[in-house]
Amino acid sequence: MKFQIAIIVLTLAFSLFLKAGSDSLVIKFKDNHVEKIDVSLISRIQFENITGVDGQKVLINNLSIKGNFPNPILSQTTIEFEIAASGTVIIYIYDNAGNQIRILNCEGCQTGKNTLIWNCLDKNNSRVQSGSYFYEVHFGNEVLARKMIVIN
Repeated sequence: MKFQIAIIVLTLAFSLFLKAGSDSLVIKFKDNHVEKIDVSLISRIQFENITGVDGQKVLINNLSIKGNFPNPILSQTTIEFEIAASGTVIIYIYDNAGNQIRILNCEGCQTGKNTLIWNCLDKNNSRVQSGSYFYEVHFGNEVLARKMIVIN
């Protein structure tokens, strides 16, 4: 299977994803098309157009993400991000199987640091189970992702 992708941005969440013992890599494309790839079939991953990566913050052009705290999560977590201009930020939360379980919106977010709180509820307002979860922060055409752990 060959993918033609202009830009792939995989953050530290990918390496944490592999360490979690998962058997597939889930890629969500800009057109919302999702592909799952068996990790054992991957021989090489090439990163292109990455501006910078460090242990605490991933910088692209207009979006940076500090992470969420606390992590592991007991009842709720605060997701902190920074944007270069005011606008709409959408955070998608996924379970370990790649199913979207919640969407958090920040319409009219101000330039600079912002936070959104996730209360560990899914889209049906049911408490999620203990386990690994991933979130993507979307701002314009930029997307950054991280991993978080819920403990009940």
